[in-house]
Parts: sequence; structure tokens; C-alpha cells
Amino acid sequence: MLFEIGRAGRVVFANPSAREVAFAYEDLDGHTPHVTDADGKPLSPDERPRSRALRGEAFGPSMTHWKTRDGDFALVVRCDAVDHDQRLAALTFVDVTAFQRWTDDTRAALAARDEFLSIAAHELRSPLNALMLTIHRLKLRIPPDGSLPELDRLVDMSQRQIDRLTSLVQNLLDVTRIRARRLELEFEPKDLLQIVRDAAEEAIEHARSSGTPVRIVASEPIFGLWDGARIEQVVQNLLTNALKYGGGSPIEVSLVREGPTAKLTVRDHGPGVAAEDRERIFEPFQRIASTYKSQSLGLGLYIVREIVQAHGGTIVIESPDSGGGAAFVVRLPVEQQTSETSAEES
Repeated sequence: MLFEIGRAGRVVFANPSAREVAFAYEDLDGHTPHVTDADGKPLSPDERPRSRALRGEAFGPSMTHWKTRDGDFALVVRCDAVDHDQRLAALTFVDVTAFQRWTDDTRAALAARDEFLSIAAHELRSPLNALMLTIHRLKLRIPPDGSLPELDRLVDMSQRQIDRLTSLVQNLLDVTRIRARRLELEFEPKDLLQIVRDAAEEAIEHARSSGTPVRIVASEPIFGLWDGARIEQVVQNLLTNALKYGGGSPIEVSLVREGPTAKLTVRDHGPGVAAEDRERIFEPFQRIASTYKSQSLGLGLYIVREIVQAHGGTIVIESPDSGGGAAFVVRLPVEQQTSETSAEES
């Protein structure tokens, strides 16, 4: 609609759609709607679109919410001066009520989904722990002389499946925490090199059984403040990814200090990662190759990125200069320890 700028504020023109939202620019017999901005802050009469237009202000587009006798509406408002000589202003309203309702419903559905995943992950941990204990007790009953090889094989296979299911449940739980911004870190003075070695130990054992050599290259300890359990998770997820997609090629884990930063690199010699996929695979439920769709939820690298960023670090995929493959490079700031912490270590 077109307004005459000034105290009178005569409406020069209003199209049919504008007349349907007349409550947004007219005082309907004292029944002025309750109006808020995008954040829910109430707008006084002087702050509303009509009053600002009459003062000759140019503004928007901005979201407003209107509570009327006929229902609630969401309107995007914009005002522009169109004729300075005749002092006319164009006030435009876009009714986005349906879109706003769809957005609210979608957010509610996503919140309900994340809550369900969180509850399901918590509930699954109890029976999984019981299964793990049962398998452990069964393992102790198998004669060490190898007289029951088939039973030994079946128990080992069951153990691997339970470990895999436990990892999937933990990933789901971590995703719900990340989305709810409840991923808490517990920083303690630790040696990053020892964290990396401890995390790689289990993966190295698995890699040895599959014939994949894993080598750790590090020159010196790197002391700082870290959440050891979460950094271990980063290393384990990156090694698992390298074992899965590296095609049995050698894997190298290196750790060096670069000024105030620790650089951790996990490199394989497999087919590598295409340039167009290097950002995508850090998103949830994304995978490098369709071959492994049935074996992965596509959450490992997403969780790695979130943990690294929560430490104030970065992760990127680089193409090695030679030998092919992919190098996942994590850079973490080395937080300085307090004098009290250093004294305790001494």
C-alpha cells in the first residue's frame, strides 16, 4: 500500500491482498492487535510499521507477529520511499503465516526426534552392558587349550557385534547431545601423545588382525589441557574411518607441535576423498561411498568435527603430496597450564 508521509497518513492505494491485512496499518476501532518482533519482543504503537512509515522511515524486511481476533499472523514488513516530492511511502507486507507454522512444526518434530534418540540410546545401554558382561563371563569359561575352537570363534564374533552396536548407540547419544548443545568437555592437564597412543591401541589390534599396518610417528610429548576421553574418540573415529575406506593400505598417525598448535594427522593410502566431498562428509548421516551404507550411520566424522571445534580446533582433509589416499588433519590449540598444575606434575 502507498501512504502519504505525515501525521494524517492517508492511504493512497492498497491492493486486495493489502486490504486483507488491514489490521497491520489501521487502528480497527480500538482493537489494535498485539504485535511483536521476530524475537517475541512487544512493539509499542510508535514502533509498529504504520507509525514508522508515517515518519518517513525506510526499514525492513523484518519479521513481525500479530495476534488478532481472527487468529495469529506472521508478516514480513518492508517500507521504502517511492516519491520524495509528493512524500509517498510504499509499505509492503508478505504473509508468511503458513510457512512459519510449517517451520514451527518441523522444529518441534526434530526436537521430538532428538529426544526419542536420546532416550532410546540411554535405554539400550543397559541391556548392552549386560550382554557385554555375559560374553566376558562366557569367554572365561572357554578352555585355553583350544579344544572348543568353534565356540571361541562364535564368542569373538558376538563380541565384535556387541562392540559395533555399542559404538552406534554412543554415536546416536553424542549426536543428540551436540544438537541440544549439551556436549560438555572436561579439560585436564594431559600428554596429547599418550592420549593418541591409548586411543590407537585398540584400532591397531583390529588392524593387525585384518592385515593393515598402522604406524604412529611422534617426536615428543605435547602437554596441555584436553578432554582425554573425547580426544580418544576423535582418534578412534578417524582410525576406524581409515580402516574402513583405506582398502587395507598402510595407515600413519603423526603428531607434531607447531607453535601454539598441536597437529594430528591420520593418513591412509586408499582411493582418497574427492574435492567436492571434503565438506559434505563432515555433515551428519553422510558417507564417503555407497558401498558401506549398510555398515555405517555416517556420524563418525560429524562427531569428530564437533569435538574438535569444541576444543577450539579445526579439521580438514588434505591430499598428500605423494602416495595417494587422504590425510585428515586436526589442529588443536595447546592450552597453557597454570603454574599450580605444573608444580603438581613436577
